[in-house]
Amino acid sequence: MSPAAAEPANTAAIFWSESGERPADPATAEAVASDLAAGLAAARAAFPQLVLDEAVFIRHLARTMRAAAIPPGAVGALVAMDLYLACACLARLPEAASTLQARHGASIRAAMSKLLPRSEVAEAEQRLMASLLVGNASSPAKLQSYAGKAPLDRWLAVAAQNAALMWLRENRAQRRMQAAAAAEPPARGSTDPEIGFLKEKYRGEFERALADALARLPSRERVILRLHLVNGVTVEKIGKMLSVSQSTASRLLAAARQVLLEDIQQSLRERLNLPSDELASIAGMVASQIDLSLSNLLASK
Repeated sequence: MSPAAAEPANTAAIFWSESGERPADPATAEAVASDLAAGLAAARAAFPQLVLDEAVFIRHLARTMRAAAIPPGAVGALVAMDLYLACACLARLPEAASTLQARHGASIRAAMSKLLPRSEVAEAEQRLMASLLVGNASSPAKLQSYAGKAPLDRWLAVAAQNAALMWLRENRAQRRMQAAAAAEPPARGSTDPEIGFLKEKYRGEFERALADALARLPSRERVILRLHLVNGVTVEKIGKMLSVSQSTASRLLAAARQVLLEDIQQSLRERLNLPSDELASIAGMVASQIDLSLSNLLASK
């Protein structure tokens, strides 16, 4: 048997040993061996500068498929070239990280630019790359979870969007809540001490009513409120994410807030048997405090 003919068999043996599952049907096993050899050859042709040991890649492939519950027979449907690049990065091969950056950096930056100011994209991208390639003490490198079911470019775009949202949450939520608290006008006909008194007196009822109203709100409206109040995403960018105009996104945001206000006020009217003048003051308190209270509640979920 020639060395070229022996390679698929050796590749398959490594794969079966690592996956712990070999199909009983010889035809299926042969097809898997052929797909492994073809995928490896295509990956090496795509990245000749990345000299990755065959056994390292095949073991990585088998472990990844097992973790993602992908049956061995589906190996031919995976994006072998992208899995090879991910494995090379995790193995810290020279030029692997720079290849990943050159090949997919534009998609990462484009995804982040939909959510972040241009001045923050580069730093957020560096942070994402570190989490992809290295990880930290509490979380392994994120590339380990890439299973090859979709192209790496698409997977990285989703990871970049999630990283941008996390960046906004960590770097801007607190400043936004502080600004909202400072700019919040007093409710009509009520003084600040009065609102403070009502907040303390009915804090528990208000928080329960808010949580219940939020649970009843449709999921899209909850997402819009979270993006705007917690993550600090502008109405313009929310419109782009939803593929609607800025004015439509603004109306959706205002409508979601109004639905919550009316739901909370109705709940409080039903729960609290109070005179109409005190109910009016509570309604003013709800309108005054809704954004800050909602920000805190959404941020905790």
